Amino acid sequence: MNKLEQEILALLKTNARIASSDIARLVKSDEKAVNKIISKLEKSGIIVKYATIINDEKTPEFKDTVRALIEVQVQPQKNTGFDAIAKRICNYDNVVDHYLISGRYDFLIIVEGSSLQDISQFVSEKLAPIDHVKSTTTHFMMKKYKQDGMIFENTSELSRLAVSA
Repeated sequence: MNKLEQEILALLKTNARIASSDIARLVKSDEKAVNKIISKLEKSGIIVKYATIINDEKTPEFKDTVRALIEVQVQPQKNTGFDAIAKRICNYDNVVDHYLISGRYDFLIIVEGSSLQDISQFVSEKLAPIDHVKSTTTHFMMKKYKQDGMIFENTSELSRLAVSA
């Protein structure tokens, strides 16, 4: 990937709605060339999706959505390693993100549900019974302070309480 493509990606990562004319001006190129590069990056799968960061707490639907981080320990399968198990987990609709991680657990998945019970049911009826899943640990998300580099309001006003002995 050349320097111009990297600069364009950096600008799009910061603001996916930036106009190609503005990108062209910032990278000192012409708009036609920028559009061609963006199209190439989309077709090659480097740019997968354009997304919006939403402050869920300001939407009415927030009260109806629960998110959890689930650590999953698995026994890798012969010939496919983690991939076959990961593919199966990824196919569940309520799995939002799925990562292979280092450390005590193998996978970190982020799931959404309509309630704590909904997520609990997902873990006990769908995730835990999968062959080669050894254990799970679920952490429920209580509040979001920062996402994808974006700090949500009032976070800057937070200060640590004094610790006294």
